[in-house]
Amino acid sequence: MRTSLTIAAATAALAAGGIAAAGAGATGSSPVSAAALRHVEGRVTAIDRSARTFTVRDAERGTLKVKVTSSTKFERVTFSALRTGSRVDVRAKRVAGAWNATKVERGEVGDDHDAGDDHGGDDDGGRHGGGNDDPAGHR
Repeated sequence: MRTSLTIAAATAALAAGGIAAAGAGATGSSPVSAAALRHVEGRVTAIDRSARTFTVRDAERGTLKVKVTSSTKFERVTFSALRTGSRVDVRAKRVAGAWNATKVERGEVGDDHDAGDDHGGDDDGGRHGGGNDDPAGHR
């Protein structure tokens, strides 16, 4: 009898710990919520003006179809000015199974970086002058 009480107490303690752990994860940041946000940089490969969507090809992250909504913010470009081949920087949020663009920014004209490039590292084609533009002590 004593063994069954010990097992029952241990089971109850484990169950209570599992409920507490599940509750702690609900209020914090989880991988699922982080996956609901996306940032892509690349070229527009398709535009559907009637559906208010466009597709961006990012060399590192793949292709993403995004929907433009009334709350989408645009910088240096408008939806009507987007063209296939345009370089854009897009931030999107997953809503009801679709990627809604929260911000769309025109890419730099003459930007020779590959899509998805973070503009860091030493492979800049010699265009940045070997660090003369770096702040003091930042190497």
